[in-house]
Amino acid sequence: MCFIAMPFGNRPGKTLDFNDVHRAIEQGVRDANLEPVRADFEAIGGFIVKPMFERLLVAEYVIADLTTGNPNVMYELGVRHGASARATILVCSSTFVGSLPFDVKQMRVIHYYAAEDGSFSAEAGAKLTESIRERLSMARAGTLPCDNPIMQITAYRPTGLIEHSKTDVFLERLESVGAFGERIKAAMAFKNAAESIRLLQEIEAEVAGPASEVPQVYTVLLGVYLGYRDKKAYAEMVSLFERMPRDLRQTPVAIEQCALALNRLAEATANEGRLDAADEIRERAINLLDRIPKEGVTSETGGIRGRIYKGWHDALLPPEGVVDLARSKRAEAMLTAAINAYEAGFRADLRDSYPGVNEVTLRLLRGTGADIKLLDSLVPTVRYSVDSAPPPTNKDEAYWRAATKLELATAAHDWTAADNHLIDALAAHPAKWMHESTADNLRRQEKAFHKRGQAVPEFGALIEALSKIEALSK
Repeated sequence: MCFIAMPFGNRPGKTLDFNDVHRAIEQGVRDANLEPVRADFEAIGGFIVKPMFERLLVAEYVIADLTTGNPNVMYELGVRHGASARATILVCSSTFVGSLPFDVKQMRVIHYYAAEDGSFSAEAGAKLTESIRERLSMARAGTLPCDNPIMQITAYRPTGLIEHSKTDVFLERLESVGAFGERIKAAMAFKNAAESIRLLQEIEAEVAGPASEVPQVYTVLLGVYLGYRDKKAYAEMVSLFERMPRDLRQTPVAIEQCALALNRLAEATANEGRLDAADEIRERAINLLDRIPKEGVTSETGGIRGRIYKGWHDALLPPEGVVDLARSKRAEAMLTAAINAYEAGFRADLRDSYPGVNEVTLRLLRGTGADIKLLDSLVPTVRYSVDSAPPPTNKDEAYWRAATKLELATAAHDWTAADNHLIDALAAHPAKWMHESTADNLRRQEKAFHKRGQAVPEFGALIEALSKIEALSK
């Protein structure tokens, strides 16, 4: 995606129409095989701060037109340089370059010709288009020198990443890819998973080929990718990941979601009794996450890594009554790895309560003196995180909010609060796998207290309530 920050319309007293300039820039973006997005053109209507910030953060490339020294554009440029290490390309009318602030004037700026009366000729537009295409092509090839002054003079390297909501930002892009976006949404709406997956595969076949001429091909591929996730088509996700264009395959969001899919496949393999094969798949998922550079790691990365190790721990536990010291030690090591991963994920973004609440449950399960002591500060921190989060926007968010509060309440033996949160969670009508996940975590907590000699019958009633919902949803 290439975000275009610039003034728009006619300037008072001049004939320069920034819409003409935008068309020239937009054509250069398309010629570089990128998706142009301009703030005032977005379907959400108006200039809304949060979406603008999101796009400045997640856009692979940004073009800023500094002509007239528009305060909004200057502010957006500052946000971009402070928050992202990705390429930012500056353009300015030759008649205004001399009026630029000194600090900005020293940066690499593409000049385009506009006459003194503001007129912008077709020839000038064609030159600007070619300059934009050339600069973006260099950026995509990795040959464009660093253009961020903060990085040039300090060791600071901003990441420009939003925690796990960034997958939702990518999904929102479907609104701007026309017929393909509508087809992906229609496919995901099918209740019949097989039919939904078939339709997504048709779309993938149209855009995944090397000779594809579909605009915004990366956005479409990510839409199909996340559509497979929605329908639990994990093998299809892994297959598509392996055939993605190289630079798309290297993005954290693509890597994280493939690791998530591999973990699901590993869980299914372990349930079939093929533990060695499941181990190999989990190792592949962990190795994939290790490819994300340090500056690209987010709370989502930690959450997925923790989930892999948590499932690995469960699979390695010897059956009830069986003594297998080697296997038990391996399970113990995986539990520690899971706790460390969840802790790193929560520390990466304290607004994301998912890794935090999982850290709470697993520290209860391990139950060392240090774990129990740490819970005194960790539980209130996670509770504050979930309480201060924005209101849920859909039933899934409503469920996870209530389920997180439920697990925090049971960890603290606040059974009145736990009952209330259970009611709120089930009122969201969650998918079967969601309350299965919550029930599993409650079983882990119950086991943790049992190991410490505490009989807590309240867990049984909560787990039974979730299990009855599971039976009804089958």
